[in-house]
Amino acid sequence: MRRPILDQRLDQLPVRMEQHELLVGSRFVTYGVLVPKTPPPAAGHPMIVALHFGTPEGPGLSPYFGLGYVGQLVLPALQDLNAVIIAPDAPEAGWAHPGSEEAVLAVVADVKKRVHIDGQRTLVTGFSMGGSGAWFFAQTHPEVFRAAIPMAAAPRAEGDDPATATVAPVKMPVYAIHSRADRTVPLDRVERGVKALQAQGGNVTLTLIDDIPHSMIPGFIEPLAAAMPWITQVWAR
Repeated sequence: MRRPILDQRLDQLPVRMEQHELLVGSRFVTYGVLVPKTPPPAAGHPMIVALHFGTPEGPGLSPYFGLGYVGQLVLPALQDLNAVIIAPDAPEAGWAHPGSEEAVLAVVADVKKRVHIDGQRTLVTGFSMGGSGAWFFAQTHPEVFRAAIPMAAAPRAEGDDPATATVAPVKMPVYAIHSRADRTVPLDRVERGVKALQAQGGNVTLTLIDDIPHSMIPGFIEPLAAAMPWITQVWAR
């Protein structure tokens, strides 16, 4: 059983933690980075961008909020990939907002200036609001990411009526994880969106889990870890 990294001492982790502040446009954004302590392979480290969930407070969360989310879920699940994990803090109330989109792209570019990244092994993932962000980047930025893993979130659709809303095509393989016990994001909405993307020819896999409510973030550690063979297969293509 994998445990949240928050339960472990920092010096025991296989990564070093960095905290940065970056001027993007007219404002500063904060982000954290976890860099493997082992030297990078010749092609560079894999890169994972982890998009945090939302809170009632909305934007303006405490700096490095995203690092806490990574410690709860992403690092304990995916640390065996030996990847650089980037944890941006959302400057707006959603990751699809142009300001948040600009911040993520700027943060990725900033990290690449300092860390040797393998452009063929990149991933965006997120939970709830972050999962919606992962869907957004899967639909918009194949030049940055090779794959996406949204969790506890439905594909982004355009239109007010869920029955007739259209879903923008994805531009990379997607592995979505959702719980049948989620009462915040109904499963039928997720399944409808996934089926629409598959009908468009999208490479989308939906993995369903049981008994994990929307708020139980560590309950997604094992399902996310189980996605590693899929990740490595996509990266190898």
